[in-house]
Amino acid sequence: MNKDPGTCPRCNEHEMMTPLEVNALSRTTRGEDDDPVWVCSDCGLDEALMDTFLDGATAQVHWPISARSFQTHITDIRMQTSNWNV
Repeated sequence: MNKDPGTCPRCNEHEMMTPLEVNALSRTTRGEDDDPVWVCSDCGLDEALMDTFLDGATAQVHWPISARSFQTHITDIRMQTSNWNV
């Protein structure tokens, strides 16, 4: 059964991949009793950079976000890695 995973709950922009577990696990759901929430790869990277360089990831109560904090860096990374031959 192919269930449509829908769009990313954080950005409401990117389509989620199936199965959901191949997407990024949101850093807002790392508590012991939290239900897992999956976000698109770009949002997962944005959360990781926010966790590292700012005060942590945007809380779910503020989703969907209007823009990614590190979109310029994410775009640069995508351009650099798109030329890799795997």
